[in-house]
Amino acid sequence: MENIDVVKLLKAAQNLERNISVSLMYSGLRVPQYRLLDALAEMGQATVTEMSEKLSVRRATASVLINELIQSGIVEVTENNSDRRSFHIRLSRMGAGKLEAARKDIAVFREKLSQKYPPEMIKMLNEFADRLT
Repeated sequence: MENIDVVKLLKAAQNLERNISVSLMYSGLRVPQYRLLDALAEMGQATVTEMSEKLSVRRATASVLINELIQSGIVEVTENNSDRRSFHIRLSRMGAGKLEAARKDIAVFREKLSQKYPPEMIKMLNEFADRLT
């Protein structure tokens, strides 16, 4: 049985992330920002702790990212009535626009990438990705 070359897999993932970063340039978002906005759109609103759990990052990492997005007007802050020590964030109108543009750019990249591989390989890669997440 052949083993997975994890170093090659890591290099492939880094290359994929670099290409996605290029695709996101027009929306003005970085990959971590896109991931957060995409998750936030699904959730509607969230606390820093909820976002850190959803993204599987440390709370401090989520906090720094959220503060950047608040300062740039991409997310808005609302009070958390159940816990005065925290707050909720939600997409601003500008954030929703940036997310929509980013999703379109990602879709174009996904389509171009998918054309390079046969359907059975795409299915296998998607199943593999599902198992890793």
